[in-house]
Amino acid sequence: MNDHSSDAPEPEPDPANPGTNQMTPQGHEDLADTQPPTTTSFHQSGPNGVQAYKYSVHLHGDYVHPLPIDDLDSAYQASEDGRFVDPREPSCLPDAAKVLEEHGVVVLCSPAGSGRRTAAVRLLRHAAAPQGLALFDLEPEWSKPGTKCLPTWSATGYVLDLSDLPDEPPTRFGQDLVHHGLTLREQGSFLVVLATPGDWQGQWADATGDITVQLESPSARPLVEGELMAHGHSDRVSWLMDEKLSPIWVTDPPAREASRLAGLLGTATGREQLKEIVDRFGDWHTKVETLLNKRDGVDGGPSLLSTRVTVWAGALLDGGRQGSLVRASDDLLASLGQARGPADVLADATSSRRLKAAEIVPVGDRAYHDRSCKGLPAAILRHLWDEFPTQHDLLTKWAIGVAANRSVPEDDARLASEALLHLAVRRHDRNVLDALAKGLTGPRRALAVEVFTKAATDAELGRYVRDRLLQWAESNKPERIDLVVDICGGLWGLQQTALALTRLGKAAGGMPFAAEKLVDAFRTLVRQDPGLVGKTVVQWLAKHGAEASDKTRQHALGSFLAIISSDEGTDLVLASAHDTDSRECFVRAWQALLSTNDAVDAVLCQLTQWQVRFENDADHGDAVIALLAEVFAPPRLRLRLDRLLVGEGAVVRPFWRDILGHAMRLYDDQKAPEA
Repeated sequence: MNDHSSDAPEPEPDPANPGTNQMTPQGHEDLADTQPPTTTSFHQSGPNGVQAYKYSVHLHGDYVHPLPIDDLDSAYQASEDGRFVDPREPSCLPDAAKVLEEHGVVVLCSPAGSGRRTAAVRLLRHAAAPQGLALFDLEPEWSKPGTKCLPTWSATGYVLDLSDLPDEPPTRFGQDLVHHGLTLREQGSFLVVLATPGDWQGQWADATGDITVQLESPSARPLVEGELMAHGHSDRVSWLMDEKLSPIWVTDPPAREASRLAGLLGTATGREQLKEIVDRFGDWHTKVETLLNKRDGVDGGPSLLSTRVTVWAGALLDGGRQGSLVRASDDLLASLGQARGPADVLADATSSRRLKAAEIVPVGDRAYHDRSCKGLPAAILRHLWDEFPTQHDLLTKWAIGVAANRSVPEDDARLASEALLHLAVRRHDRNVLDALAKGLTGPRRALAVEVFTKAATDAELGRYVRDRLLQWAESNKPERIDLVVDICGGLWGLQQTALALTRLGKAAGGMPFAAEKLVDAFRTLVRQDPGLVGKTVVQWLAKHGAEASDKTRQHALGSFLAIISSDEGTDLVLASAHDTDSRECFVRAWQALLSTNDAVDAVLCQLTQWQVRFENDADHGDAVIALLAEVFAPPRLRLRLDRLLVGEGAVVRPFWRDILGHAMRLYDDQKAPEA
């Protein structure tokens, strides 16, 4: 039983793949949101053969991505008969199956890495459904957990990972989850929720007491044996008897760690590597402790603290320049209150002595920890954070300072940033991620965009980082919102357009109307997928009218204004305006913007751009005039039009004069039936 749901989430499909969009099984369109579906479809092999799915894009408000779980999924494979290993407590899985059958939903409460996801898939594959179930992971895109956006398709099994909740769910969430399970049960469907004990508590969780099961991890040794057999390494099963592995069996590590051990054993070239495997599996703990407790008794040698600091700096900048490493170690000493004036530095051990004491090997102008110990630098940083929990704020400030320091070459700063990113995701440490977003500013902002872009598409880091981007987009922190916009309007927006569009739309609610970088980001997404952006903006405008909150309305209106402020977005809107419903949404959006004081100047600037572009355009001019006449038909908006109508020297602009004439006639025509 393996668990890849936290530190090593499953890879997400390509943006062109249905995995990035909301999907609706054919025959259950009534259960989906009533927004226009995209034209893309896909097929999945299910228990009843190949099933066809179509999906619609929901890119505003709360929703989930259903991602198919098929026979290529690692948890699916590990849940097979003959390979699955039962939990240490044999009754917990039958108990969970009973709860699932009765309530339609069960919460598996267990630490990350305990095999929860494999157990969930096993439960769903053996659920009491005559025709079997189509299986899906649900990846949430929500501000707070809620059941309204969870799908209720028939004969379907869902896995929803609610570990590491960023905020406490609403009080009713637990009760709503119980009711949702009953709704699923009526459809012959089931939901398994994955939770961690630290998160799944409080008043909202009390209501789930009857559907919550404490799940034990399986024993490590039989799991390792099964994984070796499954991957064609039956010849190595005998290695498990070796006394070098005895300490591991005594500690009986959880499923994810046992699976990692099986992987290490599978890649070994021979039994003689067992000691190295044990050391690597133990995160090089013995070696790290030895490095940190070396005392150099030679005259002129570094102090214990100086050696430790050099070890840590070397882990942060492994493969970086020696000068950057020494500077980073001096910065940490200064942060610890050690005097680092010229006399103090010159009286300290030489850089060569410090590197040697830390067992850091120079290669040219670069420096490395022992490269024969794979993963040692990352292990040192994890050890630092694990062993000194009261110093996290100081250590984070130091490490971010190294990456942000302009005197540190950019490639060295990149090493530090990526090391911190992996540390933060491995530990699920939001503070480190937030500090990276805040600290890498100015000339280092491009580095922040690069690092988070790479992480957002990474199979191991992606889901966690994308969740942080979503949280930042909805925050009140301008520097984080700016970073999200830069990321969404860059390479990540081209790779995962639908996900980027969600976050960009939310970021628009926290930015000035028609901010230049927002316009540029939307232009990038329009160029990449105009159909997706076109359908999405209509959804946003149709869904968020005057009754919505101010920020929610600004999400939609700010996105619309940013789109029409570029030539590409203008062309998209004009093409979509032939559809009556879309045209009505656009007209209402312009009118709302013209009635919003903070937006008026930006809207008039955008309309002036349209005048310059279309006043002499024989092909499109009439269509533009007709569209804008609808916008200015209400007399209350004529004051805004006056600012456009009269130019320098009190000269009336013909373009706006024609629009005013059309608007007045249109208003009269609309009032005539009432008279």
